[in-house]
Amino acid sequence: MISINRKNNRTFRNSFFLFLTFIFIFLSCKKKGCTDPVSLSYDIEASKDDGSCTYPEVAKKTLVFKSTGTWCAYCGDWGKDFSDDVTSDYSSNAQIIELHSNDNFSVDVGYLMQSHLDGINGSVGVPHFYVGTAGVDNSYSLLSAEIDSDVALSPEVNLAVNYTVNSDSSKMNINIHSKLAGGFSGDNCYLAAYVVEDGQVFEQNILGNYDPNYVHNNILRTEASGSGSAFGVPIVFNSSGDNIKSYNDVLLAPSTLWNYSNLYVVAVVWEQDGADYRFVNLVR
Repeated sequence: MISINRKNNRTFRNSFFLFLTFIFIFLSCKKKGCTDPVSLSYDIEASKDDGSCTYPEVAKKTLVFKSTGTWCAYCGDWGKDFSDDVTSDYSSNAQIIELHSNDNFSVDVGYLMQSHLDGINGSVGVPHFYVGTAGVDNSYSLLSAEIDSDVALSPEVNLAVNYTVNSDSSKMNINIHSKLAGGFSGDNCYLAAYVVEDGQVFEQNILGNYDPNYVHNNILRTEASGSGSAFGVPIVFNSSGDNIKSYNDVLLAPSTLWNYSNLYVVAVVWEQDGADYRFVNLVR
C-alpha cells in the first residue's frame, strides 16, 4: 500500500511539473507589443501590451517657409543667418521648409506652394520667410515675434508620425495620427505629408561668391499624397476625434540624388479658410 501511494505521488508531481512547464511556455510565446489599434505603434500580432504604444504629442509648433535659391546672393548670407537662428532658438517647436526656385532643388510642390504664397502676400522675391502662409518683413525680430505668437497658442490638433524607407525599392511608407484638441471642430482640414531632406552639399551664392561646399538643409522634396495640391488632402476626424492616414510606397528619387538617411517627414494639418489655408499644427 505504501509503494502504491509513493508511485501516485510521483505521478502527481510529474504531471504538475509538466502542467507548470506548459503554462510557462504558453505565456512566454505570447508576443509582446502595442495592442492598441489607435496607436501608430500597433502590432497586429501582439497579444500582450508592453507599454510601447505611442500617441500624438500634445504640443503647439509652427511652420516657417523659406523662399530661396542657390543662385540668390543674399540667401547664403542673411537668409542663412535667419535660418540658423530659428533652428537654434526654436529647436523643439519650429520647423523650416525651404522652397527652392530655378535651381537643382526645385520641385513641383514647391512651385505650387510659392505660387500660393505669392497670391496671398504678393511676390516679394528671395530670400523671404513666412510663418504658415503669412509673409514676414525681412527682420529677424519680426520673424521671431511671429513664431513666438504662434507657438504660444494652444494646440487644436495634435499629431504623431512614423515612416520607413525601403532603399532597395526607393519607396517610403508613412503613417500619421491626427487628434482633435481644445474643442476644435476639425472641419475643412487638410493633411500634408512633406518629405524633407537635410545635408545636401551643393554650391550656394554668398554675396556674389559661390561656395561649392555649402550644406543645404530643410529641402522640400515632395508631398506624399500625390494630390497635386501643396496642402495635401482633406481629412475627416471620427467620433473620437481621431484620423489615421497612411501613405504606402511613396516613390522617392534615386539614392544618387537624395540621401535616404537624411530624409524625414513633416506632417502638417491645415484648415481651409476661403482662398487661404490656415496653419494648424505639425509634427516631425
